[in-house]
Amino acid sequence: MKITPQTKIADLIVQHPELVEVLVSYNTRFGLLKNPIMRKTFARLATVRHAAKTAGVNLGELIALLNNALGEAAPDTVMVDPPGGESTPCVPVRDLIEQHRIRTSTLDVRDIMRTGGEPFPVIMKAAAKVPPGEALILETLFEPAPLYDVLAKKGFEHQAQPLADDHFRVWFYRTAVTDTRHQDPDSRERIREQGDTVELDVRGLEPPGPMAMILGTLAKMDPAKTLVVHHERVPMFFYAKLEEKGYICETRELDPHRVELIIRHTTP
Repeated sequence: MKITPQTKIADLIVQHPELVEVLVSYNTRFGLLKNPIMRKTFARLATVRHAAKTAGVNLGELIALLNNALGEAAPDTVMVDPPGGESTPCVPVRDLIEQHRIRTSTLDVRDIMRTGGEPFPVIMKAAAKVPPGEALILETLFEPAPLYDVLAKKGFEHQAQPLADDHFRVWFYRTAVTDTRHQDPDSRERIREQGDTVELDVRGLEPPGPMAMILGTLAKMDPAKTLVVHHERVPMFFYAKLEEKGYICETRELDPHRVELIIRHTTP
């Protein structure tokens, strides 16, 4: 397995769990990867390029380190990201917010991260409430580089500022609201019905796409049928929503990146 800037951290950890110790020895900021929750959030979204940016280390050195640990030769040159890779701010977001006194809301997820919680759903929920022309200020333990791509798709520009080794502040300014109904053109191909069972594959969708597609499918289904969802992770914050709507859910963890959710209505 030759490692490049586009290699997903999650793939590295699954195939070569010993690399976690290699990363931690190289830079203590990678110690977050020992946290199972962080492995399901940050590692799932992050590439090696993201990881280098987050830890503040040289990308070429990191790629060489990882390839050497696996007995592979490092690439002669560091490949650039393809179109649609990490976004860069098009405007000086912080200056724009401060000079024009743009309305902001602040979210601090540092305590969630310190206690092993999952900050990603909390961030996405807060971002969803930000209308165009307003901003979200995020306080976090490290620069959330993978988050930039996700929020850019939802109309956010960003600017980050390191305040301490374990404190980053990121300004997210929303210029537009994207239409999530058209983000997945092959949505019909994700649903398959056979007898009393409906199968739905939400793998590869960016949050909150999986939750929206599951709820949308349930709303159209015969309540007597069972929905089998193929997911990449255990959606811990989703169970309460299902219970509110009268559903029970059985979870089957098939491997670290393959989960089946068996969803049934309590009163079909």
